[in-house]
Amino acid sequence: MMMHCKRVLPAVILVVGLAACSERKPPAPPTEQQIHSSDSAVATGEMGRHRYRCSDGEPLFVDYKDDGLQIDLRRSNGGPPMMLTAPAQGLQYVGETATATFKGSQLTIVEGEGRTRTCEREGVQ
Repeated sequence: MMMHCKRVLPAVILVVGLAACSERKPPAPPTEQQIHSSDSAVATGEMGRHRYRCSDGEPLFVDYKDDGLQIDLRRSNGGPPMMLTAPAQGLQYVGETATATFKGSQLTIVEGEGRTRTCEREGVQ
């Protein structure tokens, strides 16, 4: 038994020492979905709703739902929603007639007829 411990102990010390020396990567910045994953749209539209300004000058209201895996896009505060969903955090949202992709505070929407709009979240530096 003592001989077995003498063989195992140096191996354990080596593994622990190597683990302590391994380089740790800094965490990646959160995606827009992760930032809003706790948001949930409510009937008043206040919580979970963020306002964007698009390249064509039009406003866009984005409601985050389902832990950030669903967004509802509205052209006006009370307008009908265009619902898009993503299969996982950080992936493209897809709807019946459009797709949407986040990059930082920027949202790019490609609609069915090939129209592309880039929108910036208001109030973000």
